[in-house]
Amino acid sequence: MADRNFQLQVEPKEKIAFVGDTSGEIRSVLKLTNNSDSRQAFKVKCTRNDLFKIRPSTGMLDYGETADIIITFTCPSNHVPESDRHHFGVYHIPAPEGSTPTGAWAEHYGPPQGEIRLKVFFQESKEK
Repeated sequence: MADRNFQLQVEPKEKIAFVGDTSGEIRSVLKLTNNSDSRQAFKVKCTRNDLFKIRPSTGMLDYGETADIIITFTCPSNHVPESDRHHFGVYHIPAPEGSTPTGAWAEHYGPPQGEIRLKVFFQESKEK
């Protein structure tokens, strides 16, 4: 899903896949690159904080800068959620020089400048 106002490059572009043994922790990496002409504050949210940990969940990106977001899935009950049921939202706003991610979001009024949603998919193990 792409929003025409979304000015960050996101990899993967359409979905976040967790591949591996779902009885332990599985990690996936989300890359964000700032393609806008200004400094951007970003925020990454998910549908279930008890299943997914996002590090870092907020940050700043100068023009051309890239951040790796580590997303960890932990299944507490060994019951893996269905694929395509959860998603991650990636949001961004212009950030003034010298501001912190928290400060930029606290001072921002209205909706984010850009927003996309990436669906979550689970796969037992990689194809050989």
